[in-house]
Amino acid sequence: MDGLKKVDSQAHWGRAIFDAFPLPAFIVDEDVRILDFNVAAEAFLGAAPRSALRRRGGEVLHCVCAGTAGCGKSKSCKSCLIRNSVRAALNGEDACRKFCHAELRGSRGPVPVNLLVTACLLPETKMPQVLLVLENVAETVRLCKRQPGA
Repeated sequence: MDGLKKVDSQAHWGRAIFDAFPLPAFIVDEDVRILDFNVAAEAFLGAAPRSALRRRGGEVLHCVCAGTAGCGKSKSCKSCLIRNSVRAALNGEDACRKFCHAELRGSRGPVPVNLLVTACLLPETKMPQVLLVLENVAETVRLCKRQPGA
């Protein structure tokens, strides 16, 4: 197999694996701008998922903190677990799942969401890129709260 066919085949396999992954996953840059996303992430992105490209994650996902200042610009963004996980990955820290309680803007006000956030630096990219996985664990949290002693 010549070099060009090998690269094309690797990209095809990578895309197939990325899209088969059952959790919403995004490729983001250092400012949490969405560069790519998998099929599972489309549900997070609404009716026109392609419109999310090159926009910051908090704006696309309707984070209440993104508000008028924009994602990454408000005071509370300094403690954003998603943003800080991306930063940690860029600094070479190993990927680990962290629990995040966030609020998204809904049509009737803030909607609480419980996520497990995983961020991992992607190797050998021209500009630094991070794989960001957002796992909605609201149902798990709800079930745990119903258990005696929880």
